[in-house]
This record gives sequence, structure tokens and C-alpha cells, in this order.
Amino acid sequence: MANEELSTGEMVRRVGLGSGLAIGIGLGVALGFALHNLALGIGLGVTIGMIIMVAFTVAGARLEQGGAASDVEENSHTENPDAEGPASDPDPDPR
Repeated sequence: MANEELSTGEMVRRVGLGSGLAIGIGLGVALGFALHNLALGIGLGVTIGMIIMVAFTVAGARLEQGGAASDVEENSHTENPDAEGPASDPDPDPR
């Protein structure tokens, strides 16, 4: 098998698929035992596991595109770099 370097986004997606499946099965069995209905518990657990899988897949896709870093850079710039936020005037109510 060829030695392939995985990108961070691909690694997050693969981990998300495995962990989502494992968490879903674990929660399903636990909920099924607690509710005295194994089929309902596994159904709920698989649903929660799929939500976790989707969350990791979206995070991995954003990491591959560089979305997380670019969002931080976009939010760090302000229109007026000398301003100290919304209350830049020390005395907003002059009398």
C-alpha cells in the first residue's frame, strides 16, 4: 500500500465517521436498555451517531478548504483599526 499523507481535513472526516458510528451504537444500546425497547434505543442512537458524523464531515471539509483560518482572519479586521470597539468615546453623554 502506498504511503499517503492525509490532510487534516481528511483525517477529521475519517475519525468522525468512526467515532460517530461507535458513539451511535453505544448510545443506542444504552438507550435501548434504559427504555426497555432495544429497537427504539438503537434507532435514536444511530440518529445521534449520524449527526456526529455529519458534524465531523463538515468540519473536515472546512479544514481542507482553509475555511476555519480564513473566518478568523475576516473577523479580526475592523473598519477602523484605531477604534477600541463600540464604546471608543470615553464620555458618550457630554453635559
